Amino acid sequence: MKIGVQMYTVRDHLKTEEQIESTLRKIKAIGYNMVQLSGLGPCDIDRLAGWIKELGMEVCGTHSPWDRITDPQELKKLIAEHKKLGASDIGMGIKPNTFPDSYEGYTDFIKKVNTICKIVNDNGLTFGYHNHDLEFQQFNGVRAIDRLVDECPDLRIILDVFWVQAGGANPSVYLDKLKGRIKIVHFKDYRIQGRARQFAEIGEGNLDWNDIIPRCKQNGIPYAVIEQDGDFLVNPFESLALSRKFLVENGYWK
Repeated sequence: MKIGVQMYTVRDHLKTEEQIESTLRKIKAIGYNMVQLSGLGPCDIDRLAGWIKELGMEVCGTHSPWDRITDPQELKKLIAEHKKLGASDIGMGIKPNTFPDSYEGYTDFIKKVNTICKIVNDNGLTFGYHNHDLEFQQFNGVRAIDRLVDECPDLRIILDVFWVQAGGANPSVYLDKLKGRIKIVHFKDYRIQGRARQFAEIGEGNLDWNDIIPRCKQNGIPYAVIEQDGDFLVNPFESLALSRKFLVENGYWK
């Protein structure tokens, strides 16, 4: 399993092309060789692909805007961009608000997702959906996440272990349940401060990494990306370094 960075973590340092190049170089210097692209400002795709190649890095996938994914011409461009970057997974970050949080809302969303999956698969890529806690709501007695898995057979799930925990489920259970369906897993820790939940560096919270990481490897998940949405106690680059340090010191990363 390759471990990298979800670039949403450093989104405040991705506003311009100059910042994007500088941030990629900083991520490489910390010791990461793989990224999932998200939160980038405008950037020429050839320039971006050139930096990735020069640095000897890999792009495992993206989180791409729903407006681009659902526009036929933009989706065609997205597919071409992913192939240029060597990225095999077009991902989306969250269900759009245009589909209500209801049984019927998910029914409509599932139909759209299956249409997108077919187009993306026919072009040699995969389409992935990143969960939050909202998908663990039950409608008609069924969790929305389970409907997405069962009714979208070609959809890959970008499983975020923090949000599984926040949704009241067990990350390890879903890592097993989704065996063969996960290409990318998001690593972020779950910390309690007072009575509030917070995001945390890997090893600084309460998730059981001694179970989660071996289970990811046993289930053949090829990519894990470290992401922290907020609650930084240090700057995002130092945060990424702390997470990597924990993984190295505990033997999860050579």
